[in-house]
Amino acid sequence: MKKEQRLLIVTFSLPALLLYIYFFLSPVGEVMYYSFFEWDAVSSKTFVFLENFKVLISDPVFYRSLLNTLHLLAFLILLMIPLALLLAYLLYTEVRAFKFLRTVFFIPVIISSVATALMFQFIYENYFGILNTFLRSIGLGDYTRVWLSDPATVMSAVSLPLVWSHLGLIMIILLAGLQGVSTEVLEAAEMDGANEFQRLIRVIIPMISGVISLCLVLAVTTAFKQFDFILILTQGGPLHRSEVTGSYMYNQGFGMMNYGYGSAIAVSIMVIAVVVSVAVQKALNKAER
Repeated sequence: MKKEQRLLIVTFSLPALLLYIYFFLSPVGEVMYYSFFEWDAVSSKTFVFLENFKVLISDPVFYRSLLNTLHLLAFLILLMIPLALLLAYLLYTEVRAFKFLRTVFFIPVIISSVATALMFQFIYENYFGILNTFLRSIGLGDYTRVWLSDPATVMSAVSLPLVWSHLGLIMIILLAGLQGVSTEVLEAAEMDGANEFQRLIRVIIPMISGVISLCLVLAVTTAFKQFDFILILTQGGPLHRSEVTGSYMYNQGFGMMNYGYGSAIAVSIMVIAVVVSVAVQKALNKAER
């Protein structure tokens, strides 16, 4: 490569690299820096080195929030991705009015999280909510709950809005993957006697495993960065039963004005999310072999 070509590549890459450093690497470095201090954003910072992380390791609320985050992740992986795959396959087969259905399925993605949370808050309302009213109308009044205050149901109740709001995006990603599947391969499978279900399980899914892997990573990052639905629906209650790592970090950093400890939680979230993402990728690669 000539010197002029290398200079041209560097010249065009430098602005994007500088933006990446400023908007991504710089905030990450700043959070890691603050995690070594005790600071309330008003008084002077006190260097405590790893003390915030020592407190975090013995913090039962953090472990509760981590368990709740994994609960969210389980809903995203076991409910959202399979459902998105079925919807994507339905659109891939070009059923009647598939363009209209594609738009309808994607609408929740463009609705703000605040509007979605308020809508589900109305659905879950104890006396006049749609869900409890429906259960009473069909004679299942014994199954009504205060869904957002019952420790047994609160995490499932806050997980469903998250699934609903991200389902359309995952569906579109999977649909794009399905549209890249070779029609010759599908026709060969059909000639070999494979039915629709067998083609989906034995041919299509293995061919879009890379796209499914991307969806799994997106599910991990979505679960670990989640806090807005929790903040609006439950504020982490009752008794931290719906607290997730994102909301706990927010409450500590901006609610309790404990920026050092909140930064330590943020660093821990980043590390755990990376570890989980890598584990998911390795598990998928092993399954493919």
